[in-house]
Amino acid sequence: MRLLVAIAALQAFFWLVMVPTIVLPGYDSPPLVEVEDFTFAAVAAPGADALPDADYQPAPREPLNLPVGYYAVRSTFTLDEVPEQGLAMLDQMSGDNMRLFANGQLFHAPGSMSLEEPSYHAYQREVLLVPPSTLREGENEITGIYLQTLPHELNFHPPVLGEYVALSDAARWRAFTIEEYRLITAVMVFVVTLFAGLAALRARDRDLPKWLFLAGAGWTAYNLFFEWLWLPLVGPGRGFYYGIATIFLAMAWAVFADAWSGKRLRLYRPAVFAVFGTGALTCFWAMFIAYSDTAFNVVETAVEWAGLTLAFATVARLVWHFATQRDERRYIEAAALVLLASMMAYHLITIILYDVNRPYLSATQPLVLLLLVIGFFQRNFALFRSREQLNEELAGQLAERTQELAVAHEREKGLLRDQARVEERRRIMRDMHDGIGSSLMSLLLGTRSGRMDSERMALGLQAAIDEMRLMIDSMDSMGDNLQTAFALFCERARRRCDDAGFAFACADDSGDNLPPLGARDILQVFRVLQEAVTNALKHSSGDRISARLLPDSVEIRDNGQAFKGPRQGGRGLENMEVRAQSIGATLTVDREGEETVVRLALPPAAAG
Repeated sequence: MRLLVAIAALQAFFWLVMVPTIVLPGYDSPPLVEVEDFTFAAVAAPGADALPDADYQPAPREPLNLPVGYYAVRSTFTLDEVPEQGLAMLDQMSGDNMRLFANGQLFHAPGSMSLEEPSYHAYQREVLLVPPSTLREGENEITGIYLQTLPHELNFHPPVLGEYVALSDAARWRAFTIEEYRLITAVMVFVVTLFAGLAALRARDRDLPKWLFLAGAGWTAYNLFFEWLWLPLVGPGRGFYYGIATIFLAMAWAVFADAWSGKRLRLYRPAVFAVFGTGALTCFWAMFIAYSDTAFNVVETAVEWAGLTLAFATVARLVWHFATQRDERRYIEAAALVLLASMMAYHLITIILYDVNRPYLSATQPLVLLLLVIGFFQRNFALFRSREQLNEELAGQLAERTQELAVAHEREKGLLRDQARVEERRRIMRDMHDGIGSSLMSLLLGTRSGRMDSERMALGLQAAIDEMRLMIDSMDSMGDNLQTAFALFCERARRRCDDAGFAFACADDSGDNLPPLGARDILQVFRVLQEAVTNALKHSSGDRISARLLPDSVEIRDNGQAFKGPRQGGRGLENMEVRAQSIGATLTVDREGEETVVRLALPPAAAG
């Protein structure tokens, strides 16, 4: 009962909704301009200069088989007055592309009219504007030059002409169903075809989704013949593409019907493949072996007979399935396939008995494809839902684990902070003991022994003060990069130099190309620079100090006397070397011209 309801509902939707609105939409025609004379002629070129020499003849009422070339079609009509907005034109001629002239003036020239590299804009049906500037009161003529790249029958129909606003408004929906609707359905079918293809790759039983994918691919390939205006095929190649795409689509439907039934009929598919192979070989023979002015007619005949045979096979296979499977529960898919079968049967009857090809079958196939894909995924929704539930469970476990890791990470950071504080205390105590403590103890012992004069006392106190400053600086933030630390160093060094009567210059020539050193490494660089300036102030006997930051090094220069090696008992240079080695840097002291240069080369790996 549910199956019958689904079939009846879909049939009613198609005949009562789709046919009057999409398949064969009518429109209230406004007053039209009568075409009084309708003639045609073969021309040598697609330009206006070829029209005066054209030998026009009355256009035939029946299709006329014409070879490859250009054909001019002239429509003559009379206007009592020129419409203010011009005329609307619905071109009804067949061909591959066209140029349209009104009273000799070009008003529509899409794409290419080259016989070797044409475009196919004549398949793009739209309401065209004949500008009022190209019209006149009294007799007018509109001439279209049509390109034909395949020898086949050309249908002659005069254009529909009317006042632009009235006719374009009346025919807008019909134009939409002819052009935009076909493009929209082609895109939709292409998208659902991709989903079917993905399902075929992942499914255990790939037969059904594979042929659903191939049916959608066949429909897409068929539509490309009409929608791809710059299809890179011409002549025999284009004719063969049309034939093979059309027959392939019919073959895909026939095999899909067998795959959908779930029980393959013996010899059914080999027979379907045989029909497809016969039609394809016929198209190949006509287009590439026995090509002539009637070759495309052979292709169209092969397409017609192969298509009819495969449509009959599809209908018969579905009838057999429903006759033997009375408990069918795939309601949406079954209703869609019954609609397809009924349209194929209707197509067969109208072609065989009345030689009329109505667009019902072509309009049905996108709807059937969409419903089949919906039904397929609906049947597999339980599998997708179980996967979704599994994903939700895994996501919950992941969130819980992430929270635990975040708590552990915070605890670890706290431990690292506490450890860093302990290490910092130890460092400060060690520096105080080895640096300031040692210096003050030496001063105390020298004073008690009476062997230290005032000058040595002053130097010792200055050394203790310098050591204290280094300790204070080490406890301050050096910034998060070497440039920031260097700027802070320059600010403090300038004050010390000014107090000592030295000129001080500072330059940052690193160009933002410095290595990303850590905070502890930056601190070591800072202390090396501080020690270098302290040594220059104490021992250089000069009056100028400069600091310079380079991409791979940092240097301190002074204009004092030449460096003659470490002083006896001095630890400054030794401390600087130890600090440099701790970060993988290299410390050198050289004489360049009249200057002593202390250079700290940054680690090569870091600088790179």
